[in-house]
Amino acid sequence: MASTNNPDFPSDRAQRTTLLTGSAPQDRLNFWALSEHIAYTDIRSIVADYINTTISDPANTERHRWAVEALPPTDAPPNERRLLALTCGTLETLVVTEFTNDEDDSIELEMTVNTALSQDHSGSELDIDTDVVTASKGIYASHDVWSWRIDLGALLTDDSEVDFGIDDDLFDDLAYSLNSTLMADTPDVSGHSGDLAGDLLAEAYRQLRDSDQDSGE
Repeated sequence: MASTNNPDFPSDRAQRTTLLTGSAPQDRLNFWALSEHIAYTDIRSIVADYINTTISDPANTERHRWAVEALPPTDAPPNERRLLALTCGTLETLVVTEFTNDEDDSIELEMTVNTALSQDHSGSELDIDTDVVTASKGIYASHDVWSWRIDLGALLTDDSEVDFGIDDDLFDDLAYSLNSTLMADTPDVSGHSGDLAGDLLAEAYRQLRDSDQDSGE
């Protein structure tokens, strides 16, 4: 009678390979590490809303037209690390960065978002500086953008009024316009995390579903 034991797995359960002892690709390990971050659920919620608002058909354009990386590498100082970078085509359009205060180990989170330039604003009007938002014209080899740096902690504080200096719908329109233009090209997916993308899309779906349910009540 043939053995029912699979030769690829130990007969002793204690000797089985676990998620901690087994191997996994680096993009998966980075996503697991990011998911342990104290602010991950809040970051996921904000980025999922960004995906819903500014990317067309995100479930079917993921990897082919946009990509996302957990804990992407950086040449920044030791007290600064990038937690997440979302790329449309060949340009990063959203980046979440963590800054650590060496004196008390406190952290600050900043989100950088690139949008298309507003044709209704002069060069000087592109410069915006508030308590939680700064914006200026950014120049890349392929595109001129309106680059926004946002205090993410302020977005996560219910009693904080975040003023972008422009109408929210205009901000979303400009972000969508840039993303749609960029998505004509295929992104570099060497660091793309399918696990992170799937988690963001699941959260984006939940947000839309809950919004539809609330509007139907």
